[in-house]
Amino acid sequence: MSNQPTNVEESAPVEVPEETNIILGSLISTDSTPNLMLQHFRLNSGKVTTSGRMVAVEALDNQKNAVLILARVKNVREFNPHEDAQSSKLREVLPIGSRYPDESKSTVIYRVVEIEPLEEAVLNTKGEVEKIRSVETLPRSGAVVLDATPELIVKTMGLDPNPDNGIHIGTIHGNSNIEVVLNKNVIQRHVLIVGGIGSGKSYTRGVLAEELWRFGVPQINVDIMGEMVDATNELGGTNLVPGKDGFTLPLSALTSEDVIDAIPGVHSGTNIEVLIRYAHEKLLKERTLSKGEFFTVDDLVKKIDSVAPELEMDKPVTKNPAKMRAGSLERLPYIGKPFDWESAIKPGAIINIDCRGLLVSDIRLIVASIARDLQRLANAKKLPFIIFSMDEFHLVAPAHEEDSISTQVLREIARIGRHYKIGLVLTTQSPSDVDRSILKRLLTRFLHAIEADQLDSLRGVFSDASEELVKQLPKMPIGTCIVTGSAETVKHATMIDIKKRQTTHGGKTPDIWPDFAKRGWVGKKPLSKEGPAQGTLNV
Repeated sequence: MSNQPTNVEESAPVEVPEETNIILGSLISTDSTPNLMLQHFRLNSGKVTTSGRMVAVEALDNQKNAVLILARVKNVREFNPHEDAQSSKLREVLPIGSRYPDESKSTVIYRVVEIEPLEEAVLNTKGEVEKIRSVETLPRSGAVVLDATPELIVKTMGLDPNPDNGIHIGTIHGNSNIEVVLNKNVIQRHVLIVGGIGSGKSYTRGVLAEELWRFGVPQINVDIMGEMVDATNELGGTNLVPGKDGFTLPLSALTSEDVIDAIPGVHSGTNIEVLIRYAHEKLLKERTLSKGEFFTVDDLVKKIDSVAPELEMDKPVTKNPAKMRAGSLERLPYIGKPFDWESAIKPGAIINIDCRGLLVSDIRLIVASIARDLQRLANAKKLPFIIFSMDEFHLVAPAHEEDSISTQVLREIARIGRHYKIGLVLTTQSPSDVDRSILKRLLTRFLHAIEADQLDSLRGVFSDASEELVKQLPKMPIGTCIVTGSAETVKHATMIDIKKRQTTHGGKTPDIWPDFAKRGWVGKKPLSKEGPAQGTLNV
């Protein structure tokens, strides 16, 4: 333990590694603290700490074992009786100079740090961490508070000490010398990335893509904004545009509900709808489920002809409009032969589906088709573990639209995807618009700066993040986020700074002003009665 005097009961001296002995201050007593959930310490003059930083409190447990309690800084306050409202007013009114010593020499000026205990490390007689456990030791007032060492933080937070063994995502905010390396198995528990425009969420997705590529994890990304196009090329992946370069999706990958939703003007409960649905389901049973074959739009039209008598819908007034409506699926350029996912998905593969310019209805159909193809192949054990990701996923899994074709399949993957060996990485700037059933099953979360009105929708994913930490979300710096998760993924909510990407960041907010300069408008021009160069100013 440290050599600073303390009223904590003494036992045999224990050696703590030298780098631990960076003393920040000592625990103080208030009306309600210290307790097992919240503690306060007086910060020594000249020392600095920030919200989210990790500290260690010295203590002795009931067996007289030396313990270091890892705690997270919630807030810091200053106490200065010379600067209360009355003293400040007196100096303004009375012409009397007032000087007082600074904190290092004053007996009444001090700062108090509020901390929340997270875990405790039991030390052996050599000062080495013997085991990590939940907080069960109440430190005494006067106990020494230390700057937590990287080793202690890594062990108690459940991080991996070796960046090559896990998902290296950045450094702890306020402790920039401590690398945040998540257990690589977090990808099996699905990932959520949220943040407002320009907060760094797509940048984080790129860092995650690089880390997954290093482990050889295949990735299929539905790219609504084109943010992963350059990074995909740089990592040796493939960019595909729906309906081009051989990338099409079969009707056999869609359910009957998907097909009906894709055909305009088909109303539920009508004979036309019943006939198209019945023909599609027949094809699924006869060709896809029994033989593993795909079928085309032309096959569906012909099937309507053959099954119409079975339903006593052989009259032209019903059959012909059904065939015409089903044939309208040919207008979708991405409906055709199945894509050979089995050959394309190899270790290290990145397949980016460039969906820029497509309607939301088209994107939902594409997502549903890809997801069901992947489910089918994964269920047949024809694929390794894969990551299926998309940005702006509130568009394809919207709240309060349970019958959305893409919502249903994403719900299923979120619920049992790890058994299929499919992991989700979903990004959104609007979590309030996302299906809650999916949101709550994404167990590793990167929370970037986001508007305050979105915080309520995230209440279930904050994990043990303190209220003070959550309140910082709307003003979080670009590239900084709070990482939370379940006990199996992220042990405690942690504020981190995302590391630098090696690939191109396609989601960067463009600098608009050089474009005006190229077009002859440089800088900010003065106004005058004669008016600017174009037009006349009325003064």
